[in-house]
Amino acid sequence: MAEVAMSVLGPLQFSINGIDVTPTAPKQMQVLALMALNEGQVVTASSFIDELWAERPPRSAKTTLQTYILHLRKLISNAFKDESTVVRDILLTRQGGYLLRLPMAPFDLRQFSELSTQGRIALSQGDPQHGSFLLRKALGFWRGPALVDVPIGSILEPKVRGLQTQQQIALECRIEADLQMGRYDDAIVDLVTLTAQQPLNENIHEQYMRALHLAGRRSEALGVFHRLRKNLMDELGLEPSQQVQRTQRVVLSSASPRDDSPGHGWEAAPWAFNRHPGPSAA
Repeated sequence: MAEVAMSVLGPLQFSINGIDVTPTAPKQMQVLALMALNEGQVVTASSFIDELWAERPPRSAKTTLQTYILHLRKLISNAFKDESTVVRDILLTRQGGYLLRLPMAPFDLRQFSELSTQGRIALSQGDPQHGSFLLRKALGFWRGPALVDVPIGSILEPKVRGLQTQQQIALECRIEADLQMGRYDDAIVDLVTLTAQQPLNENIHEQYMRALHLAGRRSEALGVFHRLRKNLMDELGLEPSQQVQRTQRVVLSSASPRDDSPGHGWEAAPWAFNRHPGPSAA
């Protein structure tokens, strides 16, 4: 049986029996990437054309698309002895479009989505240790920005943003698990970078405030609040959310981190448990 593997969480990679069959031509990479992100679903010819040429498709767009599909089939079939296997099991023609099917293949997006969902469920059920383990394993499938080497058109762009959102949610939930287990220093290491990269993200700033305070760095926690408030006011004219303000009040009213045990003001961060994106980037 052929060993097929697909990766989209980083550079696009497609292999069969250890043979790299990833196309190198940019538009063929777009075609493969679009089918991969819609694995098991038909991608219409019009979607391919919009992705490849936006509002200026050539007159030969449909013929050119068929040529790209033919080239992909040849790349795939070269890894098989029987070309019919390709048509039957992997790259299929359907009315109005094409379908890539990888039901049993290692596919990093599917593996990430399944593990991150399981991790969030474990966290919501009061098992941060198992949740952290699953979320770390899920995040380990990321090898860089999704489809980093693929040209991104109007159809792929929202799907790639969806993948980035899923990664962000998994990371925030993994940090939440670390906080619940008392791994404050580990969380701080990640949050220093994340808050610098995302100066308006209230979730990670709220986590950073808690991590610093619980690590005995109360004044720094308050400093994070004031920086966030300034950023929000300067950029959006908004005050921090109620959750962030509640965390600030707990920090202000707590004499020491020990006062922040259950019943001393901390509330569970509901966003950590309720944000459950689907397994696909659709």
